[in-house]
Amino acid sequence: MRRSWLLVFVLGCGFTPGNPNAGGGGGGGGGGGGGGGMPDACTSFSMQFDTCSLVGSGASDLTLTGDNTYDTSSGILAANGVPIAVTSVSLTAKAGQVEAIVVDNLHLAAGAQLRATGMVPFAIVAFGAVTLDGNAAIDVSAGGAGARVTCDGGPTAGASDNGGGAGGGGGGFGGSGGAGGNGDSDGGPSSGGHGGAAAASVPLGPLGGCAGANGGTGANNGGTGGAGGGGLYIVAQQMIVVGATASLDAGGGGGGGGQQSNGTYGDAGGGGGGAGGMIMLEAPHVQYDGAIAANGGGGGEASGNSNAGNPGTAGALSTTPAPGGAGGSPTGSDGGPGGAGTTLGGGSPKDVEKGGGGGGGGGVGYIVIVSPDASGAGIISPAAS
Repeated sequence: MRRSWLLVFVLGCGFTPGNPNAGGGGGGGGGGGGGGGMPDACTSFSMQFDTCSLVGSGASDLTLTGDNTYDTSSGILAANGVPIAVTSVSLTAKAGQVEAIVVDNLHLAAGAQLRATGMVPFAIVAFGAVTLDGNAAIDVSAGGAGARVTCDGGPTAGASDNGGGAGGGGGGFGGSGGAGGNGDSDGGPSSGGHGGAAAASVPLGPLGGCAGANGGTGANNGGTGGAGGGGLYIVAQQMIVVGATASLDAGGGGGGGGQQSNGTYGDAGGGGGGAGGMIMLEAPHVQYDGAIAANGGGGGEASGNSNAGNPGTAGALSTTPAPGGAGGSPTGSDGGPGGAGTTLGGGSPKDVEKGGGGGGGGGVGYIVIVSPDASGAGIISPAAS
């Protein structure tokens, strides 16, 4: 069992707990975990914002089953395609705005899926507990909520070359992105794009990862850069439980393969993989027996010899790097692998072929756990900050 101890600084309002909302309030679904309830006077339990301001917001227990979506741009939660009532608020966290659902207890039943998209990171504020049963998942991967399209020090596109466009650089965040591969070995070569820079320090609050850059144009267009992973913040007054085989995913998307059409050779660069995003958990007790990952996506394979390149693989729920695209084009370079586990940076393509250059892999994002009692036998990739 892996056990980590992380210091929690409590932002105090100087009051004692109560529960004015017992038996009342809006929100979708029933059930949920035990305990909880919103206090009538409180001490904030979040380092990101003052949860005392949410007292009386009408939160209640929420249980999700099946397929569910949440859009941080509209504040709409849909359960199996049908919008349901939930307390939703915009809050300012330490790295910028988040869109949060506020509940007493949140319970994702076995197999339940919650996919969050939208312009800003997704937050869950629970005055009780957040529990994910087996095979349940909260997913902000590959263009999920708060994923960034552009970043300071971001990756650059591969150079265009009719004889072989170069690969785009991978997105950087918790680790640097891999450089794109050079193309056109028999006539150039064309220069691969730079990988995105890693952040200088861990962000103070939830933030999405950075996208990879596009591959260079050859006879056809280069592959598109993979989307970055999104941002997810879960804070609970009591506990967060990620059960065995449950998951939290903020992985980056794989870069697109170089294109080929209309009888051309293709000769286009692969797109860079997207960087992993950020997952932040904060509670007095955090139990993780499932997978929590913010890995980078693999770069796309280049096209060549009249064959399109294959896309890179999205960041996985493991410590194994996502493979770059391969096997589609005999004269297009393979994409570089994404970052994962202890390999924080994305990889660069190894070979220079006659066609296009492969895309660089995306770097990892961040996992942050703020708790005096965090333990579990699950997978965390990269290691928690």
